[in-house]
Amino acid sequence: MDSPVNTQRRWGAILFFIGFVAGVWLMGGIAWAGLEASLFDTGTVGENLSSLRCPLVITPDESAIVRVTLDNPLDRPITRLVRWRVAQRHILLVEQEREGVEFQPGERKTLTRELSPEAGVYGGRFLMSSVYVGSAYPLPALEGSCGTWVVHIPYLDGIHILILGSLIAVLGMGVGFAIRYRTRDPEKGSEGALAAILTFFIVGMLAVWLFGWWVVAGLGVLLMLLTLALWLFQRIDDRWLQVKPPIGD
Repeated sequence: MDSPVNTQRRWGAILFFIGFVAGVWLMGGIAWAGLEASLFDTGTVGENLSSLRCPLVITPDESAIVRVTLDNPLDRPITRLVRWRVAQRHILLVEQEREGVEFQPGERKTLTRELSPEAGVYGGRFLMSSVYVGSAYPLPALEGSCGTWVVHIPYLDGIHILILGSLIAVLGMGVGFAIRYRTRDPEKGSEGALAAILTFFIVGMLAVWLFGWWVVAGLGVLLMLLTLALWLFQRIDDRWLQVKPPIGD
């Protein structure tokens, strides 16, 4: 019969695994959408359009609002060409719209476009759009793309999925790590790998949520998977050494 400590450690591992799966699913889907969008409309050349933002997650009952903020730091009026490109159910079927946007000196404008989930590619899984802003000397041309992950979960909105998934991941991994750390055996090493996995998730989600850095989220997912694999390998190796009969028996 297992001791109370072993039972607690087992529950800690279960809670951590639940949080881990939720975290990899959420952050992995967001990073996948960003990766696919980065390969969309790769022929455009320009500096990074860092102000381009689109929702990370939506459901089929929502629309995605894509926003881009532009300003005129010059002391004269300018007009900038803005070209929107949106994939329509397939990456080769693209809807394009151009407009000339006038800016007075020092003026800032936020331009928006509404995307329907019916335009999703790969079976409606992702919405992909790109924006190109023409140069206006001495301001360079700008370009950027973003992807939105369409999740088919009833009765929830995208923001609910984002918040709920993050909470399940953080609480599951956090509580699981706390239990494992409190009941750890000092002779068998610490549970530092679990803390590292939780840190990778938090950093990746903050990066993609605040700045749209899907690359950081994707790297976070890879590090989470690699660290967990190494941690599990160490646990298996330790158990094998414990049951291995001494040489000469």
